[in-house]
Formats: sequence, structure tokens, C-alpha cells
Amino acid sequence: MAQQCCSSVELIEKTSMEELEPIGLINDPKIKKSYVDKFGGNLNLGTHYQVYISKKHGNGAGEYEINSVNVNDQKVILSLDFKRDMFEAGAAVINQRVLFFKTQPYCKIVQIILKK
Repeated sequence: MAQQCCSSVELIEKTSMEELEPIGLINDPKIKKSYVDKFGGNLNLGTHYQVYISKKHGNGAGEYEINSVNVNDQKVILSLDFKRDMFEAGAAVINQRVLFFKTQPYCKIVQIILKK
């Protein structure tokens, strides 16, 4: 039953024009809270979110999508694709993405695999 619940992951993506550190899955509660406070204006209070900071992107076009969710007990490994429509125009700026993953409180994302 826990595996079924842990496989339910919702992605909410935000874009940042400022340089963000550290890159990757954020495990430090203080750093995670700072990103939720700064970028999570429309997140539901009291909901469990995990945060991932992407590397820099060369333009504003595209978005992340969850490709697969693998669960072992309450540990979750996500595989993400970065999708860009060939007709999608992007701004000629460098940006990073702040990814919020909504999970059950007892589920923990332990790894994120990016596919291109």
C-alpha cells in the first residue's frame, strides 16, 4: 500500500532568472524552506513538498515532465524528461528551474535521473 501511495508524485515547476545554489535535490530543511517561501506562493500550505534545483537552461522554452516513478519501500527514484516543443520560442536568457514534488509525508525522493 505504501508503494502505491509513494508512486503518486505531482510536479510543480517554477523558473528563476537568478542563479540558484545548490543544484540538485535539496535535503537541508532550512534551504528547502527558503525555496518554498520564495517560489512556492501557490503551493498548498501543510502539504509535503520536496525541492530540486536544475542546472542552468540556455533559454526559457521547455518544461520538465515525470517519465517514471520507481518505489522501493518509501524511497522514490524519479526519472524526468526535459521537453521542448520544436515550435516553442524561448527567450534568449539563462534560467534555472525550481521543481516542487508533492509527495506523501512518509515518502522520500532519494534520486532524480534527468533524461534529455
